[in-house]
Amino acid sequence: MDRGSDEEQKLGDAIADVLRREIVWGEWPAGHVFSENALARRFGTSRSPVREALRQLAHEGLISLGRSGARVLGLDLTDALELYDVRTFIEQFSAARVCQRSRVERERLAGSLLSLVIEMEDAALRRDWQRFAELDLAYHDVMVRASRHRRLTRLWDEMRKLLQLTLALVMRKRMQRGSADMQGALAQHRSLAEAIVAGDGDWVRGVIQSHVEETRKLLESGLHGHIGDDER
Repeated sequence: MDRGSDEEQKLGDAIADVLRREIVWGEWPAGHVFSENALARRFGTSRSPVREALRQLAHEGLISLGRSGARVLGLDLTDALELYDVRTFIEQFSAARVCQRSRVERERLAGSLLSLVIEMEDAALRRDWQRFAELDLAYHDVMVRASRHRRLTRLWDEMRKLLQLTLALVMRKRMQRGSADMQGALAQHRSLAEAIVAGDGDWVRGVIQSHVEETRKLLESGLHGHIGDDER
């Protein structure tokens, strides 16, 4: 791939990131039609990176491409819950594989996870829900990649950006509910690290199931809640 194509791909990724966030956070309603020309003017680019961005969003199921343009489908509750079904499977499978490793490896992994929990505590104190969501996803990233399962990791990477956006909505909701709720989220992350050290597969699956179920409930009430400009 030549230099121009590399730059075009990066610009397409950046445009997709902006539009993905706006769609998931409800700024563009289902049925809205994007114009390639209008998007190119908005982002100050040619139509090629815009097409690349729209292809990405169509692959993720957020828009449909047709003769009339790129029509917004959005991420409705059913889509989001299906996303979390897949997340549960990936994380439980990954953690079960990790539990079969040596204790030294499990302790090393738990150390990495708990370091992220410390950063999450700081984000919670500052009420920085977007930073907390980034760290939360980084925590689960570490665990999934520790499974060393290439195809599963590839699937995780495909859904990672959507997960990050939904996690941001969930963490905003949790912070609105108060510090006790955030302490509960932090306790779940610590408990998962402890279960991994113990190599207890049943404990691990139970913690993950509980954690994801709590997230699913919050998604039901906060998926398309308005997020003001001052909170972005």
